[in-house]
Amino acid sequence: MNKTHEALVADFYRALATRDMDLFVRIQHEDVVYNISGHTPISGQVRGMKALLDDILPQVFPALQLDGFRFSKKWKIVCADDRRAVCFMEADGLGKNGKRYDQRYVQMFEFRGDKISGVWEFFDTALANEIMFFDPSASKTAGRLPPFDF
Repeated sequence: MNKTHEALVADFYRALATRDMDLFVRIQHEDVVYNISGHTPISGQVRGMKALLDDILPQVFPALQLDGFRFSKKWKIVCADDRRAVCFMEADGLGKNGKRYDQRYVQMFEFRGDKISGVWEFFDTALANEIMFFDPSASKTAGRLPPFDF
């Protein structure tokens, strides 16, 4: 794996852990594509940093009790080549509804040059719906299905 790509993955998880949005944005292409698995209000293909920041993250962070919540509690690159890296990541804490959101993610990153250009994300969507999206009618993206582009 390219050392630059390894550093990008480490920066991605550090940005999540510290909620450093400047770093989060800086390491990804403006036209980054997220493929979010499952049937949650945020599932589907999200094209571009603007859509991620305007439509997706405002549904995620407010659903969690951020004091004490830990994204990237543990993470590991499990395989990689020159174009992609597959990682495991754990997060834990409480949702705003007071229930535990101890989640495991599998994420695949795709790189273009010295930035992240694509992310595929797999997680327990039933848990996400129970803790984060217990009122899916409030979502901007409710009902959208994930058209993955491989």
